[in-house]
This record gives sequence, C-alpha cells and structure tokens, in this order.
Amino acid sequence: MKEIKIIIIILLLTSPFLIKAQKSEVLELSLDKCRTMAEENSELVKIAEENISKANGEKQAAQSAWFPNISLTGTGIYNKNEINQELVLPTKVFDMTTGELVPNIAINPITGEPIIGPDGNPVFNTYAFMPINITIQGGYIASLSAEQPIYAGGKIIAGNKMASIGEKMAAENKNLKTAEVLFEADKMYYTYLSVKEKVVLAKKYQGLLDQLVAIVTDSYQTGMINQNELLKVQVQYNEASLQVQKAENGLELSRMALCRVLGVDFNTPIEINDSIGYITSAVENYSSDAKDRIEYNLLQSNVEMAKQNIKMVQGDFMPNAGISLGYNYYSIALQNMDNYDSHGFSAIASIKIPITSFGERKGKVKSAIADYNIKQYELQQATEYLQLEIEQARLNYLDAQTRVEMTKKSLEQANENLRISQDNYKLGMETIVNLLEAQAEWQKTYSNRIDALTDLKIKESNYLKVTNRFRSNN
Repeated sequence: MKEIKIIIIILLLTSPFLIKAQKSEVLELSLDKCRTMAEENSELVKIAEENISKANGEKQAAQSAWFPNISLTGTGIYNKNEINQELVLPTKVFDMTTGELVPNIAINPITGEPIIGPDGNPVFNTYAFMPINITIQGGYIASLSAEQPIYAGGKIIAGNKMASIGEKMAAENKNLKTAEVLFEADKMYYTYLSVKEKVVLAKKYQGLLDQLVAIVTDSYQTGMINQNELLKVQVQYNEASLQVQKAENGLELSRMALCRVLGVDFNTPIEINDSIGYITSAVENYSSDAKDRIEYNLLQSNVEMAKQNIKMVQGDFMPNAGISLGYNYYSIALQNMDNYDSHGFSAIASIKIPITSFGERKGKVKSAIADYNIKQYELQQATEYLQLEIEQARLNYLDAQTRVEMTKKSLEQANENLRISQDNYKLGMETIVNLLEAQAEWQKTYSNRIDALTDLKIKESNYLKVTNRFRSNN
C-alpha cells in the first residue's frame, strides 16, 4: 500500500511535465500537409459540409411529394358515466291510400285541421315512451389512410428542381470555402517562412556588425581611430540586436497565426524544412474564363432557382387534384350490452380550381419574374467583375515575377558592393560610415528579396484560387 501511494505521488508531481512535453511535440510541416490540416480543421469547410447534408435532406423531402402520404391514427376512450334519459316520441300510422307510414296527428273533428299544442307543434294521438339507460365503458377508433396528389399545378416538379439546384449550390459553396481556406493556409505558410528567413537575415546582419565592432575596437585601442567611429558601430550593432528581437517576436506571432489556420494549439512548435528562396514557381499562364469560376456557378444557380420559383408561385393559383383512400374501424363497449363494431373502406377524390384572387396571382407572379430578371442582371454584372479579377491576378503574378528578378540582380550588386567596401576598409581606403551604409544597404536589399519571393508565392496562390485550380486534398 505504501509503494502504491509513492507511485501516485510521483505521477502527480511529474504530470505537469508530461503534459508540457506533449504540448511541446514538434509539428513537422510541408505545404501539402499545411493545406490538408487547414482543410480538415476548418470550421468554414465543416459548415459547408453540413449545408450539403442539409440540402440533401431537403432534396429527399421534396422527392417524397411524388409518393402517397400514408398515416395510421388511433383514438381510445374510457368512460363509466351512465346516460339516463326518458324519451317520449311521436308515433306513425299506416296510410291505406299511399301505403306509407304517416304521422299519427290528432285531427279536430269539427274543423278537420290538426290540433296544435301550446308549443305550436301538432298534437299526436299516441306517443311512444322510451327509457334510456346506457353505460359506455370505452371504445376506440383506428384509421389507415393514404393521400396521393394527382396534380399540384407543377409545384412538385418545380420543388424537386429547386431542391436539386440547392444541393448543387451547397457542393459548389464547399468548393469555394475550401479554396478560401487553402489560400489562407498558403499565405500563413509563406508568411512564416518569410519571417523565419528575416530572423536569419537579422542574425547575419548582427554577425557582420559584431565582427566590425571587434575590428573597430582593436583599432581604437591601438589609437588608429577615434572613439566616435567606435560609437557609430556600437550604435548600429545595438540597432541590429533590436531588429533580431523584433524578428523573433514576429516569427512567434506568425507561428501562432499558422497554428490557428492549422487548427492546433497555439503553443505547438513548428518545424518546416523549406525555404522561401528554394520554392520554385510552376504556374502556367492560364487563360481562364469567368464562367469556369465557382462564383459564376453559384450565381447561375441563383438564376435557375429564381426561374423555378416563378413556377412555384404560378402553381399556387393552378388547379389541384388528389385522391384519398382509407380504412376505418371503430368499436364501442357498452355495459350489459353487446359491443358496437363497424368498419369499412372509403375513397375521396378532390379538385380545387381557383377562379379569382383579385390581383394576388398577378402581383406575386410579377414579383417572381422581377426577381428572376434581377438575378440575370446580377450574373451579367458579376461575370465582368470575375473576369477582371482573373486578369488582375494574372498581372499581379507577372509583376511579382519581375520583382523577383529585379531583387535578384539588386542582391548580387549589394553583395559585391559590400565585399568591395569591406576590402577597402581593411586597406584604409573606405570610411566606417561608408562601410556601415554598405552593410545596411545589403541588409535592406536582402530583405526586399525575401519580400519579393514571398509576394510571388502569395500572388501565385491567389492566381490558382481565382482560376479555380485550388483542389481539395481530401
């Protein structure tokens, strides 16, 4: 028992470290894995999938209108109250002339007219006395019915088409949301790589200044330069150290932003064996049409939906016909008497023909037609914007490629300029100010190179998105 307690105490003491170790497990990431995780954990995609299920259910419900609506109903009653009633009923006699039973009315022998009582009703010669003493113990009624519409003014056909369009739109909406999620994942992935290389650059720049501080310090101690030059280098070194800290903070924020897109804990360490400078572009110069885009398909489906809605509205004012078949059985239990039972089939045919609605039909149909026309105009207008967006994305991508080539040349020139300045400074032919400027220019050009490569990849992903070439990994 004592050993068990010791083990429990050890587990309790070490559990925080175990949890921390689990949280600190490094997530190795690639672009494909980033996209897959972002899609799998995206609430937008999950909502879109639920909308597909919803649309599928609505389609099933619409299809059920083709089939009869079969229902079984039952009602039971239990009651022990007695019914006591004394009834006095008028009688009838046989008429020898007509051969029928006629009311046994008392006739005034003088006038030959029926004798009228105080209540204003004729008086009968004789009355029948009927005492009623009934106790209903209970009973039940069961009914099985089937209702089948024969003609509903075209509403069933239109409803099924609208449900099919809705299901198609839900699937297209998922593709649209997936493309948005994948594009967001690409941006966060490339941004993280960009900031990661900015950290490396900041440390390289800090290293250059660290070396320069050591050289200038030796020169100052030997009396070759004055203190002012040493202070300039130290100030620049301190500024570089601050840039390293800012870059590292930016890397931490970009890691958290990437974790958010991936759907993992913000404290998850990320390891990417990739570099923004080594990623090659494989995008072709696509000539895409606006009609190939998901947004166009959704707008076109809206037009089709509005067209079917016109038929639905018209169907409200068209003749409706249907039949109903049923089987009924009911039984009543009586005290001291035989139960009363009855059953049988029934068939009902109905038709409803609207005659006039005093302008309601005309107004609603006019409104539905106007809505259909609006959807068509919106589609035409959006087509132009969608095509313009494609061309803009293509030109932005080409501009980004040009910028990458320009920054490549600029970086080569900055490297050469820095090398010459360093050599000249060692030979005493360059001032410390010029060397610091060359180093700062090199760092700025290198940073612009990273930004250009990052912008190129983001513009490439955007071009893939607007040309409908982002494909789901699932």
